[in-house]
Amino acid sequence: MKKDTIIQFVCFITNVQLDEFAPLFERYAKRLTNKKAASALQQQLAETKARFRYVSQHEWTDADFHFTFMNERRSEHFPEHNVKVVQAGGYLPLEIKRKGGEEEGEVRLIAFIGHNENDIDFYRDLSSNDINIHQAFYESCMYGYVIEFFVEENNADQLLRQLKQRPGVETGIYKECIGQHA
Repeated sequence: MKKDTIIQFVCFITNVQLDEFAPLFERYAKRLTNKKAASALQQQLAETKARFRYVSQHEWTDADFHFTFMNERRSEHFPEHNVKVVQAGGYLPLEIKRKGGEEEGEVRLIAFIGHNENDIDFYRDLSSNDINIHQAFYESCMYGYVIEFFVEENNADQLLRQLKQRPGVETGIYKECIGQHA
């Protein structure tokens, strides 16, 4: 990931299963990105409760980043499939310890941190595993930070409980279901 990279986080609220959602997502991502952007999709683990069932990440260079995701009216919902699209915004990589996805036996815990948070070291100290910290690129981003924790599956519930006790944090446990591609 280059220094001038922006990660666009797009979240999906739905009850649609992955086998039905994946082709919808692929069409959505293809329509709104270009060959210079890479995309990845994470699915919430079935045994966890989080606001977002799916979270996608679209990697752009700052020169290629644009508001297609935000400007296009039809990108807000897939109404015929009961899918609500939530634009979290564009985020700069502040600290990236893991470039790829989860390793065997791991899950990805994604924490969406409110704008009022000013103690980012609290999150760094929560886990000895790899974390990726993304900071809001624009004031209009929904969250101040998006943090990805890569943790052993058997340690994820404990970390999830710690994060849920923190005010202004929305979090869930995810696994990559559609990998990086350009």
